[in-house]
Amino acid sequence: MSFWIQGYIEVSRLPDTNDEHAWTDVINLGSLIDVADEVSERLFALSKLCVTNKEIAPSSLAPNRGLPPNPSAGVRAALSEIDEHETKYGKGEFGGYTHASWAEVKSHEIDAIAMQRSDWKIVFDLVRQLEHRFTADRIRFVVWFVW
Repeated sequence: MSFWIQGYIEVSRLPDTNDEHAWTDVINLGSLIDVADEVSERLFALSKLCVTNKEIAPSSLAPNRGLPPNPSAGVRAALSEIDEHETKYGKGEFGGYTHASWAEVKSHEIDAIAMQRSDWKIVFDLVRQLEHRFTADRIRFVVWFVW
């Protein structure tokens, strides 16, 4: 059974990133990340082994932070769909909700070899382009798993 990564890259045009409407979703991670890998484990402790407590990801950046208090409309829509799915079929397929800023992610050490063979490489390339317009603390990752 596959273990997928879902979520969004969000940006904030507002200087006050705590504002209720500060964040806009710009990249759907589910369309770029096929499955969890070493990078998703090192960043968010999202892998089969981590979420089943069979392995602890050493020094993961942002494990189990939960959702940010002010998610974008895209994240809220996805969560609504998840809620509908769980109401109909039960809980257990979705979890590991967490978030991190691009400033945190880009300063976290990730093995270069793991990055080269990861779907996260293209995501990071896209986020570096966003950084030309938005500062690193106004770009964030909101992620979870689907099992």
